[in-house]
Amino acid sequence: MSNGALVCGFGDVSAGLGGLAWDLGEPGAVVLSDGRAQPGTFALEEGGDDAALAITAEGITIEATLSARTSEIALEGGPVATACVAEVRSAGATQTFECSGQICRWAENPLEGNGTFRQIAVETGEDSLLIVVGRGRAGGPHGEEETGGWQIQGEDTAAFEESLLSTQYDGAGDPTRIGLELWPPEADQTSRAAATRVSGSLLAGARGGDTWAGFFRCHTGGSEGIGTYLHRRA
Repeated sequence: MSNGALVCGFGDVSAGLGGLAWDLGEPGAVVLSDGRAQPGTFALEEGGDDAALAITAEGITIEATLSARTSEIALEGGPVATACVAEVRSAGATQTFECSGQICRWAENPLEGNGTFRQIAVETGEDSLLIVVGRGRAGGPHGEEETGGWQIQGEDTAAFEESLLSTQYDGAGDPTRIGLELWPPEADQTSRAAATRVSGSLLAGARGGDTWAGFFRCHTGGSEGIGTYLHRRA
């Protein structure tokens, strides 16, 4: 997949620990620990149904074994996604914990022909994961981006007919809050209950060049989980 792209990550709200890594023509990573997000580098080794991800930032290395919870799922109009269970540990530590994870792949770099790219993954309960991808032209407004959303529930996958993403920013232009409104096909849009709604508040994020990546505490109905948000400009 020489021309392809990759985004993978994991995290747990209660542990306050997470990692996000990507290769969109240029690799990058960010790690969440002790309430801080730090940019870093990553190494990914794959074999069978497992992938070993190590993210190193200043003074810390987080290792995670991403074990496939689902088969690879080709999301219509989007990436090939795998929902995972992540066994996470700090390098050299004897204690581990489990949380949700995800791996998304594209055969072609999603930045090709686009000026901006967003990928969001939200844990929405046991064995449930939301994936949202947005792409837009260079300099175009957020609201004109093409956005797709999917839910992976166990081995079942459903695409949303309309996926609305809102982002609030601080004075430096970094995201602080996110909102998702995801409408299934043929939904009655006069009924608020017909949509899946997610609200997220920032735990921590980090910027490196044209890329910002962060972690959010997300609420979906009565469920709380971690969300990862990657925003890259070409």
